[in-house]
Amino acid sequence: MFLTKLALKNLARHRNRTLITASIIAFAVFFYLLLDSLIGGMTEMSYEMIINYEAGHLQVVTEEYWAEEEKLPLKNLITPEPELMTAVKNVPGYLGSSAELNFQAMVSNGVNELPVIGRGINPPDFAGVINLTDYFVEGEMFRVGERRAFGVSPAVIGKRLADLLKVQPGDYLTLLVKDRHETFNTIEAEITGVIHTGNPLVNEGLVYVPLDVAQEALAVGDRVSKVLMKLENKNRAPGVAKELAEQLQTINPRLAVYSWDQLEAVTVAGAKQMGNRLIMVIILLIAAIAIINTVILAALERMEEIGMMKAMGFQTKEVIYTFVLESTGIGVLGGILGVLLGLAGVGVFTVVGLDFSGIIDMAPYGIPVVGKIYGVWNPLSFVTVFAFGVIVSLFSSILPAYWAADKDPIKAIYPK
Repeated sequence: MFLTKLALKNLARHRNRTLITASIIAFAVFFYLLLDSLIGGMTEMSYEMIINYEAGHLQVVTEEYWAEEEKLPLKNLITPEPELMTAVKNVPGYLGSSAELNFQAMVSNGVNELPVIGRGINPPDFAGVINLTDYFVEGEMFRVGERRAFGVSPAVIGKRLADLLKVQPGDYLTLLVKDRHETFNTIEAEITGVIHTGNPLVNEGLVYVPLDVAQEALAVGDRVSKVLMKLENKNRAPGVAKELAEQLQTINPRLAVYSWDQLEAVTVAGAKQMGNRLIMVIILLIAAIAIINTVILAALERMEEIGMMKAMGFQTKEVIYTFVLESTGIGVLGGILGVLLGLAGVGVFTVVGLDFSGIIDMAPYGIPVVGKIYGVWNPLSFVTVFAFGVIVSLFSSILPAYWAADKDPIKAIYPK
């Protein structure tokens, strides 16, 4: 008990050293918690953007198509037969489903051309999975079976693409495509609406056209690339995917069901998150080195005090215990301060958010998020980083304390 009280008194007696070391720990904890919240928020938002604007919770495709999906092939397509759609609609937590046909295209306004992804959709079904109603900045979504004069198709595009092509609702575009037989064809389209979402791909890389128009232009009959599905809870998607896949084997053995967490974009986002966490660990290690350095300097400065303790009869292990307890106290103090600052900082992030759009475009870095990024709460991070600060403080003091306590008392008191 005496040694414990002595260690605690030393914390107050060496106030400057205590505050400096605790501040280093607090800053490291605070900085880690802010980065962890921000990276978690970026990852979660990127997942939501992919689910809400591109992929839904589940996708029914053929295994062969899934393997080549990034090429947007027009082979290995599926036919949304009644039996298939009935099985889809009977899954637990079902909210909606939509068949879509994806294809490569060059879009032209008569002057400029840009590569885009064409997406044939049936608007009522599509709205049940991916609802774009609130994101129209001009015009509106086309209706089922809608055609303009002279067979011109309606189309909806993103605002960024509209700005690049300098077009607006009522203007015409031409989509140059290759059909299933590798024959060039065109889709003449009139813009009926312009959307602006939180997903850069939708804003600048997609052109929506009626499903029947796309099927006709691409000569694929009534086949589609995939069937998207929306569930009540995204966390149930992996389990539902497995159950539905087993049912579909009796309909078509080539069919497979993939959940949102199996998408390549989600996998890449997860890998980026792991890389970012590695960077944060390096930051903590740098802070640990600073803590160790401070503890060693403290031991060197207090050589005479250690010598006096040894001369008074303190054993080596008792001197080490005093120093270790003192250092651990600093770690606890810094950890508590850092956690309190972290609670305030993360709280601000989760409510106010951070707008990166005015600072840097995140799309080239593989983060499909536009606008504000909000932080997320991760209680485990608070516990982990607090424990890290305390443990580093504890272990960093053992070696210098042992080195100092093992010296001859006379040499420690009179080093010269």
